[in-house]
Amino acid sequence: MWMAIENVKYHLEIKGEGKPFVCLHGFSENLSTWEFINIEGRQMILIDLIGHGESDKPFSGKVYYWKNVIRHLHQLIQQLDLYQYSLLGYSMGGRIALAYTLAYSGEIDKLILESASYGECGLINRFKRRRNDTILAKNIRQNGIEWFNRYWSGLDIFATQTQSPQDVIRQIHERRLQNAPHALANTLYGSGQGTFPCLKNQISGLTMPVLYINGEYDRKYVQAGLEFKKLNPNIHHEIIKGVGHNTHIEDPQAFSEVLKNFLD
Repeated sequence: MWMAIENVKYHLEIKGEGKPFVCLHGFSENLSTWEFINIEGRQMILIDLIGHGESDKPFSGKVYYWKNVIRHLHQLIQQLDLYQYSLLGYSMGGRIALAYTLAYSGEIDKLILESASYGECGLINRFKRRRNDTILAKNIRQNGIEWFNRYWSGLDIFATQTQSPQDVIRQIHERRLQNAPHALANTLYGSGQGTFPCLKNQISGLTMPVLYINGEYDRKYVQAGLEFKKLNPNIHHEIIKGVGHNTHIEDPQAFSEVLKNFLD
């Protein structure tokens, strides 16, 4: 199904029945990343974020700015007549989910963050990240999507994905290759970690149940999960064995079990 917000068309899918939870994918992914996640008794609201999947990919960078992304998401969810729901986000989608929850905390039953950060903190770190995001955005525009797929697939953070079944690897590459260079570049400029605010000091204020999930081989985000829990001891941190950054793709069964136990 498609819905329009301020002349931007968004692609959504609704899967299952029961209490709703909204799922936000990561950078260069789309809603099909959740294909093998199915939680009995729950309704999954899957959304292609702006510039991704079958949603519009405007050339104007303004609508990719993180505040506008969150505002559009909220309007989409309101159009679905959802006023109390859980929220799941992976990586970039997790960062968006965290900022969204802080903005609309009264609507969120439970928050699930998979391999997500709270944004870069400190002027020097933020400057470095914005510079790196800008370099990557320019390279994507200049070299195209096939270059980006090779580059992104070669990052250490995704090394464990090479152990996935061949059909899963093929689907990962197909999703990345469906992207448009200008849309990925605009996403980096508007919603990259260097542009996002540092939300570290707001973690302690989360009062709803929060689950942080990551894979044991994703050392960076294992530490991030531990830090989230240190900032707010009520956060439940779950480490899935034998996988890396993208736990819901690398072991969808284990991910689904952890998710179901938390949502029940």
